[in-house]
Amino acid sequence: MTKRAFIYTRISQDRGAEGLGVQRQEEACREYAARHGIQVLEVFTDNATSAFSGRARPAYTAMLNRLSSRDADAVICWRMDRLHRRPIELEEYADICQGRRSDSPILTYSVTAGGEIDLSTADGLLRAGIMGQVARFESATKRDRARAKAEQLASEGRWTGGRRPFGWDINNGRLVLNGREAAALAAAHSDVLAGRSLGSIIRQWNEDGWDGEPLLTTASKPWGFAQLRQALLRPRNAGLYEFRGEVLSRNQIPPIVSEAVWRAVVRTLEAPDRRRSQSNKAVHLLSGIAQCYCGKALLSGTVYGRPDVGTGTRKKFTVYRCPSRGKGHVGKREEYVDSTVELWVMRYIGQAVRAQPERPEDKEEREAITLELEALGARERGAGSALASGDMTVGQMREFNDAIRRKREGLEQRLAALGFHQSEGLDPLAKFDHEWVTTEQRFNEWLALPIDDRRDYIRSRFHVILHPHNDGSARIFDPNTVSVHPKKPGEARRLLDYDEIAILERQSLGEEPGKWLQGFRENRFGNTYDRSRKNNERFAKLAEENPVFARIREDILNRKSSK
Repeated sequence: MTKRAFIYTRISQDRGAEGLGVQRQEEACREYAARHGIQVLEVFTDNATSAFSGRARPAYTAMLNRLSSRDADAVICWRMDRLHRRPIELEEYADICQGRRSDSPILTYSVTAGGEIDLSTADGLLRAGIMGQVARFESATKRDRARAKAEQLASEGRWTGGRRPFGWDINNGRLVLNGREAAALAAAHSDVLAGRSLGSIIRQWNEDGWDGEPLLTTASKPWGFAQLRQALLRPRNAGLYEFRGEVLSRNQIPPIVSEAVWRAVVRTLEAPDRRRSQSNKAVHLLSGIAQCYCGKALLSGTVYGRPDVGTGTRKKFTVYRCPSRGKGHVGKREEYVDSTVELWVMRYIGQAVRAQPERPEDKEEREAITLELEALGARERGAGSALASGDMTVGQMREFNDAIRRKREGLEQRLAALGFHQSEGLDPLAKFDHEWVTTEQRFNEWLALPIDDRRDYIRSRFHVILHPHNDGSARIFDPNTVSVHPKKPGEARRLLDYDEIAILERQSLGEEPGKWLQGFRENRFGNTYDRSRKNNERFAKLAEENPVFARIREDILNRKSSK
């Protein structure tokens, strides 16, 4: 009786993506089948897939399912290690080949070594196991040699292979700066330290480009959050060459930024309280920032107004509302809440008050920690020279790096505890504190910032708390239901819980927000705040009388039309 067989082919890497390796395996297997009178039913191929890594092999899994149904009598492979290298896979395959007592065993034919193997016998299992272990040993040895070579290249500052990193070109095995990309990456480091969001940087690179041309990844694709964050966290940006988490060389490749700047960026991006948004399309100014008095962060949503008497249509409005629906939890029109908070921002900017003032003792401690970090950097540079000259082994370098890393983490934690997550002197909003700029100029500059940056500005400086409406008609917005409190040191990106909000709200503000807003407008612009007017009329009148408030209304309308 003619045996029916499946052919299985696999190759770990197919760099040219042409499938020539698996094609040669198939030809050898078909020739073997022809010589031994075996009928080939189907060929299963996993191209560029390693059996050593344990990754999914779709064709192999499909073949096992067919073998379980006894659709073939045998499997032909070029060598046993094409089927599996891990013992657990061999056991699963052997169980299927043995089948039930009433089943005939499925034979395996190894073309280049082993010949016919019957896994239903002890001899067959032993031979297959030995061949698998030998293949596993060869693969591990090859991997160790490759790692040793890559480690040596890394210690010499030479490129170890793969796609070129963004910011550099490869020239004769060495990294050289790509001027355009390096300039963009250096600017991104400064922007992150200045409080700019990754989303706004991504939009600039993807939409506006750099020097008038699109700025894409080295894979010629638009930037995303994961790609930009990974590019900013690379030690290579500071001229450090890491291999498997160990710094093996310094100053072997041209740096894009200083080590101090790079480490400051790492602290900023890896801060536990940093927002982890995965979208670069921020739309709502206070979503996720403002809080219901119950402590929950508010989300954006939509509601519909009353039907129009003439047309019967209902207008759609965007609101901020508490995720805990029900009586007592807030839901307020977005444009009115935004405008109220923006007026508080205007007051804050006008008084040049910083949400996180630096006390003299904090400044002294920060300077001392900075000096210690610089000293650690000098010691690391000296160790890199010792490794290059042979005075220090790689093992000693690793122990040294572990000790330095623990010391640096402790210092950085102390720095973070002081609230220093940004580099002094790089804040683009610091210019708002200059006395020669008028409040209107400062506020207009703030309104011109990307919405991501305005969100970060509010998030890092204010607690925004919304309360239920208790006075008059709920359809008339009451600014007294919006509380804005400057944040204390260490609260830069923190949300408060219910108890903390209750304590904060019990602290006297000196005057109610609504009364303060009325007094502020009268003092600055000479107009009154008439709560009897409808909201649209109220804001329209403010826009007519004051250019600053016209800018607020224009910003609101643009925000609504872009949705």
